[in-house]
Amino acid sequence: MTEERKHAILLATVILTARKLQPLLEGADQEGMPNMATEFWAKVAVNKAIERAAHILDLIDEKWPA
Repeated sequence: MTEERKHAILLATVILTARKLQPLLEGADQEGMPNMATEFWAKVAVNKAIERAAHILDLIDEKWPA
């Protein structure tokens, strides 16, 4: 698998994560006050997405070594 394809997969992961977090963050913005719980769960979701993307890339490397 080429590096370009890996970057495309990572970009898709970022886009899907952002779409998932958008309603959560918009709700916090409407209240007009910072919400530590919202910030915490947003960070958790981003970290999980990064871990999943890294796992997917590892699986791709195993199946199609460079």
